[in-house]
Amino acid sequence: MGVRLIRKARIADGKRDEALAFAAEATDHYTETYGLNVTWGLEVGGDVGTIYWFADYDSLAAYEAVVQAAMVNAATNKMLDQAVGLFESPAQDKIVYTM
Repeated sequence: MGVRLIRKARIADGKRDEALAFAAEATDHYTETYGLNVTWGLEVGGDVGTIYWFADYDSLAAYEAVVQAAMVNAATNKMLDQAVGLFESPAQDKIVYTM
């Protein structure tokens, strides 16, 4: 058993290229900085223009540890600041127990 974070964010009009570049950068940053298995994708049917990130954790405690570390990491916060204006609304998260 583990925990999967699914984060989605809808790209703002006219910001597709910048948002896709940010998605790749954020994925690389979290993978390299926190040792996570992070992937991302773009919805092509349904809610077209929505980006998803997927990250797997061993437990909720492991998820919490990364959240706490990210909140005080200057490089992470600087990278996240680049997302301002790229998305229509705040990201939405789902946390799912995996079997």
